[in-house]
Amino acid sequence: MDYISTRDSGHRVSAAQAIVSGLSPDGGLFLPESLPQFSLAEIEAMAKTGYAGRAVAVLSRFGCRAGEDPRRIDFAWVPEEEAAAFLSGAFLACGAVSDPEKGYRVEFATQHQPLADDLAALLAEVLAPPKRTVRRNDYLLYYKESENIEDLLTYLGAPKSSLELMEVKIVKELRNRVNRATNCETANISKTVNAALAQIEDIRLIEASGGVGALDEELRELARLRLQNPDMSLRELGQALTSPISRSGVNHRLRRISEYAAELRKKEHREEEK
Repeated sequence: MDYISTRDSGHRVSAAQAIVSGLSPDGGLFLPESLPQFSLAEIEAMAKTGYAGRAVAVLSRFGCRAGEDPRRIDFAWVPEEEAAAFLSGAFLACGAVSDPEKGYRVEFATQHQPLADDLAALLAEVLAPPKRTVRRNDYLLYYKESENIEDLLTYLGAPKSSLELMEVKIVKELRNRVNRATNCETANISKTVNAALAQIEDIRLIEASGGVGALDEELRELARLRLQNPDMSLRELGQALTSPISRSGVNHRLRRISEYAAELRKKEHREEEK
């Protein structure tokens, strides 16, 4: 007995193929070409058998044949032009996709390894080969890369969902980029502030030990300028000098001031030890 699509009477499949497919590639339902009839004697005979015996008797009348495994994909009935429709049905039957805001993952789950093998082979023919794992009693085929998920959704006829995934990914990447830039800027500001505080501490030590007049002339102006403008960057300090210098020049002079302050600290430490 063949099963016929409700949308195309010319599309016929076996009972096993109808069970595996669920839906016809054209979106129709599979119906048996005729309904079997059971005589009263046959019904009475089935009543005397166990559940398995009754199931075999009924299914055999609906076209299920011994030795035909409905848990396999008959590739002869899935031509290339109908693979997308077949996989769409498979996704509706055993597929799932995660919330892209939380992570990227789409999977197919089945309790039958032979069916998982066939489905993996079909996916590999039209898309990237899926990854595989086992979770409890299910054999899983899955994709975690967003590009592969976008390709799958588009292939299954869900381009809108694919575009929504792309949009979420772009927003997340932009948010991460902004966060990295903000963190970097914050780190740079903290570094600049800490350096300025250390420079001011050195200059105040020099003032307390005899004043900045003890410094070379080119260092005195910079020391006073730093005390008056603790939030200025090195470049701004260099431009504010009577004779502007570069950022590296300011850094070099501040290093000399720091070395002078370090010598004063050593001197104070030796005097305390006496």
